[in-house]
Amino acid sequence: MPTCEIVKNVYYVGVDDRKTRFFEGIWPIPNGISYNAYLIVDQKVALIEGGVKIDYARPFLNNISSVVDISRIDYIVVNHMEPDHTGTLPILYELAPDSKIVTTALGKKMLADFYGIDDPNRIIVVKDNDKINLGGKEIQFFTIPGVHWPETMATYEISQKILFSGDAFGTFGALGGKLFDDEIDLEFYLREGRRYFANIVGMYTGPVQNALRKLGSLEIKIIAPSHGPIWRSNPEMIINLYDKLSKYKSDDKVLIVYGTMYGFTEELANYIARKLISEGIKVMVHNAVNVHPSFTLSEAWDSKVILFGLPTYDGGAFPPVYYTAYLISAKKLKNKIFGIFGSSGWSGRGYAKIVELLKSIGWKLVEPIVEIRGRCKKEDLEKADELIKNVVDLIKH
Repeated sequence: MPTCEIVKNVYYVGVDDRKTRFFEGIWPIPNGISYNAYLIVDQKVALIEGGVKIDYARPFLNNISSVVDISRIDYIVVNHMEPDHTGTLPILYELAPDSKIVTTALGKKMLADFYGIDDPNRIIVVKDNDKINLGGKEIQFFTIPGVHWPETMATYEISQKILFSGDAFGTFGALGGKLFDDEIDLEFYLREGRRYFANIVGMYTGPVQNALRKLGSLEIKIIAPSHGPIWRSNPEMIINLYDKLSKYKSDDKVLIVYGTMYGFTEELANYIARKLISEGIKVMVHNAVNVHPSFTLSEAWDSKVILFGLPTYDGGAFPPVYYTAYLISAKKLKNKIFGIFGSSGWSGRGYAKIVELLKSIGWKLVEPIVEIRGRCKKEDLEKADELIKNVVDLIKH
């Protein structure tokens, strides 16, 4: 990814990653991800973000060097300590020997824990509203703990009104040279922004709302996150998305998540989907065997009703569906209604653990539970119709 001057004397020096298959070792990124970093060149030089993932040290350092000699860096601002932001920090620490690292109090402890960096003469601990003057430009700091680690902060460049937001307002997806919201496929990046939120930030909705309130007093012309596009034309678009998702606002949508071994549960899933669609309901259908929970979690986030379909397997829940339900419960997604359908050969009730999981995070069960023995028979469809009717009533009323 080449460097780019965002505004006068503020440069993008980040990189694209199209090699990593799973972000954090869990979440698939088939379209890659960007690791964004920024240079402010004034009488003093500040690097915003402590670096990038170590795998991309060479292109990252080359990007910085194309703008300014690395040894000239005065401040390395660490908004967030996660190694996809700070992997190259030990290298920068050596190449810019006069630089100071700017971080929060907890960030200082993590510098020692992660990288053995603990020289008090080279670490500046900042708190809310602290400022550093760079000459013509001035940067100000705001702690936003829990978005999504407890040491996190955001950095605000006052003269150009740029918010360097760290993981907040980020998205999946490499940039491919298109840095700004007026250059990209908005539909794609907003969809990947929703998935990024659900997968990475979503467990911390309270801290997100706290951050939105704290940063809401700022005049923000540009949002420059550490992943995804820079929002210069319509920063409110990504702010509004994060606000909606962190308030658990649902659309009138049903998500069907199912797994099947021999087709019985799939037949019932297709029947339910078709009936709901015929009632004018928006429906998404995910086969948990083939669709990674990352995408299902994202769809579940703004669905009003989620229906789980599964066969009983070894006396318990079919593992791919159970894993999806487990990740949803682990992220503590709130304010949802769920239903259960599925099949068994003899014992049945393989869904019981899923019901327990989802009730533990406050989800409400819509009756009836529809479980068939083997193939789907007339009386089974009548019971499924009752479930469908109750779901339609919940969506439309």
